[in-house]
Amino acid sequence: MEHKRAMLCWITRKSNKNTVDQQLEEQMKKNIQYYFEVLKRFVAVIKFLSEKGLAFRGHEEKWGSPNNGNFMGAIELIAEFDPFLHEHLEKCKNEKVNATYLSKPVYEELIQIMGKHVQNEIVNQINNLDTKYYSIIIDSMPDLTHVDQLVIVVRYCSNEKPCVTLFNKIQQVLGEHKLSLENIRGQSYDNASNMKGSEKGLQAHFKNINRYTDYVPCAAHSFNLFGEKAVSTVPEVVDYFGILQEL
Repeated sequence: MEHKRAMLCWITRKSNKNTVDQQLEEQMKKNIQYYFEVLKRFVAVIKFLSEKGLAFRGHEEKWGSPNNGNFMGAIELIAEFDPFLHEHLEKCKNEKVNATYLSKPVYEELIQIMGKHVQNEIVNQINNLDTKYYSIIIDSMPDLTHVDQLVIVVRYCSNEKPCVTLFNKIQQVLGEHKLSLENIRGQSYDNASNMKGSEKGLQAHFKNINRYTDYVPCAAHSFNLFGEKAVSTVPEVVDYFGILQEL
């Protein structure tokens, strides 16, 4: 009976929204959502700078300084148009938040996490049955602290064929503009095999959908190839254009 009475008391208290534990739980949820929004903006800046290969730090790691780095500068720029981020920066300056997520160790850790994710994706692609062969390039050079940094580059070919990618993209664009593939009556590309191939080329993909899409090689590209081959047989002309390119 005592246990039953205790359970009923606990259920009653749990249904009451004004209890201390309920208020603490609501506050915790708000904090989680708050820092989620903070990190979402910071991660976007980190991704942008990393993709462009830009440096994060500058000569002075100080908010408002014209000499701070790209990371701080980008955050300050976004804060001018983002009230939420502007408020967070003001709290950081006035030390009104427990965690700022703006320090160097934090964004370096985020870079490592994202880099690890990219590495895993590359490894997964290489281990794919159609993309299992690869080559490596290795080089090293000392950094500013005279510590040798080893770089290992892995090169591999994607199993997705270029003509398939092109066809899907063209199909998407035409679909966005409400243009039916059934109404195409002609197609023209350069003389590359992945474009003009009658069985696996781009023109073949359109032919499989619409047999009336006649393929005509690009006249300008064909004439350029013809002229290049013709000129390459005359040594004097080759020397002449070679000298022009060096001028």
